Amino acid sequence: MLTGEIPSSIGNLTSLNCLNLSVNDFYGEIPHSLGNCRQLIQLELSNNNLSGSIPGEVLSLSTIAIIFNLAHNQLSGSLPSQVGSLANLVELDLSYNKLTRPISSYISKCLQLERLNLAINSFHGEIPLALGTLRGLQELDVSHNDLFGKISSFLAKLTDLNYLNLSLNKFEGEVPKQGVFLNASAMFVFENRNLCGGIAELNLPSCKSNTSKSFWTKKVTVITVVVAILSGFILWLCLFIIWYQRKKSKKITSSTELPFEHQLSRVSYGELFRATNGFSKNNVIGKGRYGTVYKGTTQGGGCVAVKVLNLDHRGASKSFISECRTLGAIRHRNLVKILNACSSMDYHGNDFKALLYEYMANGSLENWIHQGKEEDVEHEHKYGKPGHSGLMQRLDIAIDIASAIEYLHKDCNPKIVHGDLKPSNILLYNEMMGRVGDFGLAKISSVATAEAMDFDNHNNSMAVRGSVGYVPPGKKFFSLIV
Repeated sequence: MLTGEIPSSIGNLTSLNCLNLSVNDFYGEIPHSLGNCRQLIQLELSNNNLSGSIPGEVLSLSTIAIIFNLAHNQLSGSLPSQVGSLANLVELDLSYNKLTRPISSYISKCLQLERLNLAINSFHGEIPLALGTLRGLQELDVSHNDLFGKISSFLAKLTDLNYLNLSLNKFEGEVPKQGVFLNASAMFVFENRNLCGGIAELNLPSCKSNTSKSFWTKKVTVITVVVAILSGFILWLCLFIIWYQRKKSKKITSSTELPFEHQLSRVSYGELFRATNGFSKNNVIGKGRYGTVYKGTTQGGGCVAVKVLNLDHRGASKSFISECRTLGAIRHRNLVKILNACSSMDYHGNDFKALLYEYMANGSLENWIHQGKEEDVEHEHKYGKPGHSGLMQRLDIAIDIASAIEYLHKDCNPKIVHGDLKPSNILLYNEMMGRVGDFGLAKISSVATAEAMDFDNHNNSMAVRGSVGYVPPGKKFFSLIV
């Protein structure tokens, strides 16, 4: 009939092995100072009026190895995670309290646990699957709580379990027919309204057939998969059509008035200087009216053609702008592709302009046919030496050139006139594919006419734009010849 609060000074009994204050009238909270009793192997405070939460310091007493009994009190709150410190505990009884929240999975660390009683509390949720590690568990009572879900299958696999009480909860689904569930006198599941099946002694309704549900589940799954596949196919088809239409349509919707500088990120003078080994003469692969073309090597080991404009030559700047605007607005497999542009200053403070193109390993058509120039010609063993191209190969190159010109004059919008089409401006790509280059004299016009290319309005009216013999034969040009 002891009453009052348990004094906190009880924590001074540091050599205490066993404390049993059960069946009295103690009230108040369990003193935290009990955590100082490091020699404690048994603690029983059941059948009192103790309230508040369970102190984590008390649950940290890893020496407790026999009984931890706080049953029949008014304890509330959750079961602290420190319960996992009771690694040697044999019996844990917290029944007849007001404990809430899900059952702590840390109980699974009490590997020596044989009896666990959590009955008549307010625990909710499912039984933690982690409790399946308690292979030596013999008794488990979680009755009269708010537990729900299906009965965990691990309970049927605990071979030492000889008492199981799951009554007065909200479990559902089928009762197993294994282990302790085969013994009606050792297993209790009453007052779980949604349970079914199990052994006959339980008198539970038989589980409804899942055939219909399974049929509809499979049907929905099949429909979902089919719809997903069809959606993916339709999406792929739409993307393919868009890609095909863009490839087929060679019209450029963007305006050529857009400055080329906004379409490509510029490359610096220093980068080109390093790529061409300081614009070395050994890297020169061609010279023209407005500049010199060098072979450049990128950081990744690839090759590019760098056309450096000779700005001292009259019309070089206009040639730079013309090539930028022209090649920046057109795309065709038989036109030389511009990669980048440089408009900067060199190391001496002079204006510097250059264009970067794809490197054409097989050189120009003029070198291939006339000069027999063999340096820079790759795959010689496959295509033969310059000057020995076959008729069909020449015909293929002619078709490539015609295809490019047809695109420029017919399909390109706005239409473009090259102005200086000659063998030295026809470059040979891989597989000897012909590509038209050097658009320095090109004219962009809504109506492509040869007359539009005859003269530069800002130059002398008698100056011919283009190479004699290859310039488009406009009316003014014929008059000049006459």
